[in-house]
Amino acid sequence: MKRAASETERVISWRSPWGALPVLLINGRIRAIALDPRAAPSAPAGHDQRPLGLIRTSADVTRLMNGALRGSVTAREITAACDLSGSTEFERKVFAALAKVRRGRVVSYGELAAAAGSPRAARAVGSALGKNPIPILLPCHRVVASNGIGGYGGSAAREWRPAGQDPIAFKRTLLASEGVLVR
Repeated sequence: MKRAASETERVISWRSPWGALPVLLINGRIRAIALDPRAAPSAPAGHDQRPLGLIRTSADVTRLMNGALRGSVTAREITAACDLSGSTEFERKVFAALAKVRRGRVVSYGELAAAAGSPRAARAVGSALGKNPIPILLPCHRVVASNGIGGYGGSAAREWRPAGQDPIAFKRTLLASEGVLVR
């Protein structure tokens, strides 16, 4: 992924409740988070036209991510912290709607599609969530199927085991930590 000369890129380790996870920062914004501590976070190429973001240190990442887990970070703060320039316009609309799903709440793929302005695009929303480069902060674990838990992990490799768990078990763990039980 080629970057413009003015872009600064670095990986910071976030000490999550599930162990240290790598977070890719570009120009003071989070571009990607890898839920596998052995993986390098990666995201599609893009160039964020906004001014430099405010995330500079691992303490900044920790404050933001832990605040997101507690539910004390607003959708506006999440959006400002993320660099989604490698995502399509539709994906960015989905991620903006997703950022508004508060801790302890879930929405269906269809509800999120409607919130993103495309009420008939539930499957496309699922595809967009499968490409979410910033899980946890953009809480795709809060999106469920109309008849159950839905998927989790998108295009992750089969050996992908967040926190050593099956991806769906990890999704259940995340939701249970927010007081949400889904069958």
